[in-house]
Amino acid sequence: MSSRLDKKKYLYLILWDKLGAGIKKVLLFALLFTIIVQSIIVFDVDLLPQNTTMELEGKAVIESYHYESSGIIKISAENKNDLMLLKIFVNGEQSHSTKNDSIQLNVRNNDIIEIDGTDSEKYINIIIKETSENLILPRKGTKYRIGDNIVALGRVKLK
Repeated sequence: MSSRLDKKKYLYLILWDKLGAGIKKVLLFALLFTIIVQSIIVFDVDLLPQNTTMELEGKAVIESYHYESSGIIKISAENKNDLMLLKIFVNGEQSHSTKNDSIQLNVRNNDIIEIDGTDSEKYINIIIKETSENLILPRKGTKYRIGDNIVALGRVKLK
């Protein structure tokens, strides 16, 4: 009778040894996977998922105090006279400086650019002629058709 109990005890111990070895393999795999993902994130921050709260509400005020980078956007139109009919607003304030055939805007991160074409009687085609290197949005070469309305070019994104 003791041999049967010894056999059950032996099988019980083998079962727990196999289970422990399996758990150890799973934990080692999880650790290796975590290290690989962390190293990828360190090398390429763009792989991080965007926070939807940040997209809806923008960056915190405290962060914008420490980040004072700015960029330049040059906007041109098909006809030089058409530029005089446009009003350009940055964060709701009219602002632009005309240089020959283009309008130059000094912008900061998360600024909102709008173009008012309500004074024009025809459609005006404008293009983002040039942007500074640290600007992500709006993109160089983007075309907009301005009619008797206000068109939002969007929110400025800097690198």
